[in-house]
Amino acid sequence: MGALDLISAEHLARVRTAVLRGHSLSSVVEWITENTYLRGERFSFKDHEFQLAILRDGAREKVVRKCSQIGLSELSARTVLALANILDSSTFIYTLPTATFAKTFAKTRLDPIVRTSPALSSALNVTADNTEIKQFGNSFVYVKGTVGASAAISVPADGVFNDEVDFSDQEVMSNYQSRLTHSPYKLKYKFSTPTVGGFGISAEFEASRRHWNMAKCYHCGEWFVPDYHKHVRVPGFTGDLREITKERLPRLAYQEAFVECPKCGGKPSLAPEHRQWVVENPDDNYEAHGYQIQPFDAPRIITPADLVVSSTKYERYVDFVNFALGLPAEDKESTLNREEIEHCYVPGTAPGFFTHVMGVDMGMLCHVIVSGVDAQGRMMTVHTEIVPLARIQERKAELAAQFRVSLTVMDSQPYTETLLRLQQIDSNLYGAVYVQSKDLSAYSVKKVDEEDAEEEGELELRQVNVNRNKAFDSLMYFIRSGSWLVLEDENKATLIAHLQDMKRVKDFTTDKEVTYVWRKSAKGNDHFHHALLYCWVAAQMRGVSFSSIALPSYVASFRVKQ
Repeated sequence: MGALDLISAEHLARVRTAVLRGHSLSSVVEWITENTYLRGERFSFKDHEFQLAILRDGAREKVVRKCSQIGLSELSARTVLALANILDSSTFIYTLPTATFAKTFAKTRLDPIVRTSPALSSALNVTADNTEIKQFGNSFVYVKGTVGASAAISVPADGVFNDEVDFSDQEVMSNYQSRLTHSPYKLKYKFSTPTVGGFGISAEFEASRRHWNMAKCYHCGEWFVPDYHKHVRVPGFTGDLREITKERLPRLAYQEAFVECPKCGGKPSLAPEHRQWVVENPDDNYEAHGYQIQPFDAPRIITPADLVVSSTKYERYVDFVNFALGLPAEDKESTLNREEIEHCYVPGTAPGFFTHVMGVDMGMLCHVIVSGVDAQGRMMTVHTEIVPLARIQERKAELAAQFRVSLTVMDSQPYTETLLRLQQIDSNLYGAVYVQSKDLSAYSVKKVDEEDAEEEGELELRQVNVNRNKAFDSLMYFIRSGSWLVLEDENKATLIAHLQDMKRVKDFTTDKEVTYVWRKSAKGNDHFHHALLYCWVAAQMRGVSFSSIALPSYVASFRVKQ
């Protein structure tokens, strides 16, 4: 090592010693305010005082369900840099939905903080400083995307930050948690605007000690959690706030909108001195501490008037609730609800069908659905069953004979060898492969018959490429059109739960284009949903159409025969 290198190493050691002295996990707030800057001044929590409680909470796992434009990404960026510099020889992983978002975050959030901080810029190893990794002394910060990533990076970590949880790949994101196994800290921080209830950040928030920032009316002493639809008032307007549109806005005194006390009708102050974080479920023994961040928590930044205007700018009102209010909401475009699924159930026995189709979701427990199909392409599920993998070949053959199954679609992963073996026995069995495509078609069939396979030296192939999100969209519309009925059996509760597990949520492609995708919950109990989709694909492959449906007569035909 040369003299210059030695001087640089000693300088780095002195800088890190000075920075770390007197700081620990309990003093992240002080580290941030002492060592990071914004617009030329030391960083301050002014107008964002609600963030202090989150940072000073000593829980190893924190869940923040938030509205947009509230400063949480800025806070999380400073927090991960602070922790990496407070904890010597530590590693942190920061995830965002896509690699493109991750690179943008590194350039626009992390880099400016590092560049303007003498402590951070001095500790930074310039040879390990790019949009994916940053090294501070012996500590590392990785910035990664999840959507499109085949697997999580294989590095041990002390903490994982998941930003925009609802728009990330849930499986890849969960895989990152396994990197914490050998860490004494095991820090988990999750931030996101919500989408639908029971999914992503909302599911995480529900499984936490839930904190709400309550307000105290200085007129009457009433404590309450500010609620847009319950407590915001527009002078002269007595209707539902949902009725305010862009066209009606100019005729309303929306600039004078205010929050009304639910008890005395006064105008309480939402300033920090009148606020207090309160745990909704103090008796629950959850490890995670959850925080609900609403626009009312930063009253000097977002006013009631701002919210009224914002409510008129979204094409879907649920997006306003999700993004502007930070609360879960869903509409008919988001999921199948229990009532409409139960409406598809009919008692009794199945009428006679000329033919049936079968869908199988493979696993250690295989989920099987058999449905009859009529001449108009309408479908009735007449049998559901959960079969151990070891018995699937035998049981599939028995069901095919019992119901005269003319075509079966079965997923090809992860038991490809089993599928190929079954295809040698059943020439009407197709392996399903999920694909992502902008094409509007729900599926496409790829087939190499025996004669062509011999000429080209290939295996005989019967495969159906299922355009995953388009196919699940089509299945949802098919069910809602009244074209699917199902007989009641012992798997009714399981089937309904599986059909509700996945949610249709807004997502961003790697090119930052907005799209909608179907994502399963953290529980991942969606097997019958996949089996039903394969069954529907099998019905469509028979060449039938469901474009013209006479719902009443169709339902009546079933009920008459019962």
